[in-house]
Amino acid sequence: MDGYLEDLGYNFWEKSVDLTDGLNRIIKCKILNEKDLTILNSGSQFIPEVPIENSIDKCEYEDSENHFHIDDYVAHRINYNDLHFLGLGLEFTKQLTKRLEKEFSKNHYRIILSFGKVEDTDVYEFGNCVTRFYSIREDAEKDFKIDDLNSFKEEGIIEIEINN
Repeated sequence: MDGYLEDLGYNFWEKSVDLTDGLNRIIKCKILNEKDLTILNSGSQFIPEVPIENSIDKCEYEDSENHFHIDDYVAHRINYNDLHFLGLGLEFTKQLTKRLEKEFSKNHYRIILSFGKVEDTDVYEFGNCVTRFYSIREDAEKDFKIDDLNSFKEEGIIEIEINN
């Protein structure tokens, strides 16, 4: 996706987009950092009572709890084209990255933004944009890290690593 954005002349680190009220609420939610887990607590997310011992399971849990479908936070999404969702996703990802860097300066995170088109010919078409993150754990990298982002043909992916 970096090449696609470069072709558009779009530098999301420099460009700002106003987030929707829903996305602003999410980005301002409390971030739980307990039991070697980091969870953006936007409602139903929680740290499990029983500790998760395995690093891969921890990554999977964080990845599952910390994923946000950008279009879920846009009212009247039928009125927007797919690039609107991508712009919101890029801004949300940028703000999340800056917040994690600031508040958890000793931790390492991987933030992933994925974008693809969802087509429902009976109703409408819109861009599906998802931002997710999890802690980088050395002993889980081999099994959990995406090796080749270019292997995804139907969607664009940006991966940001925070190594404070």
